[in-house]
Amino acid sequence: MKRLMWVKTLLFTNVIFLTSALLMGTLFISGLVQAEPVGNSSIEFSKVRFEQVTQERKGQKWLALLWSVDCPPCMKELALVQKLQQKQKNLAVVIINTDTEESSEQERADIIKHFKLMNFKNFHFTQGQEAQQRYQVDPQWFGELPRSYFIDEQGKFHGKSGLIAEELLTQWL
Repeated sequence: MKRLMWVKTLLFTNVIFLTSALLMGTLFISGLVQAEPVGNSSIEFSKVRFEQVTQERKGQKWLALLWSVDCPPCMKELALVQKLQQKQKNLAVVIINTDTEESSEQERADIIKHFKLMNFKNFHFTQGQEAQQRYQVDPQWFGELPRSYFIDEQGKFHGKSGLIAEELLTQWL
């Protein structure tokens, strides 16, 4: 009798576990639930996640920076953000890496650590979806880097291609 109860309990537990796993898998695939990174790693970019960040920052000025691991002006811009971060503790910046190759994953993480930008939201584009993701950020943007967006308190995006002047960035933030 006890053995039968034990088997029923085990089966019930497994059914609940499998049902939960299937439900979570369905939610992840549908995009209703997104996996957040462990630690300070980069998050896979999506339209939903970007809209969430935009909503979270509504009513404040913030900056979105798009960069690549093989873009020297991007490195200068990341160094500038690092410098400003030391002066302004409430700096509102979102960093989006446009590299999609798995081989650039470690390099991307190393660069973010080098510039001590782990406290900012860090996104990266997904291989095979670069064009759609670029369009989701800005339909008028064709991929030139670095690309910066100054977002005002009303949520309006003001895009700029090329290296940002330190004075302009300091004045904005």
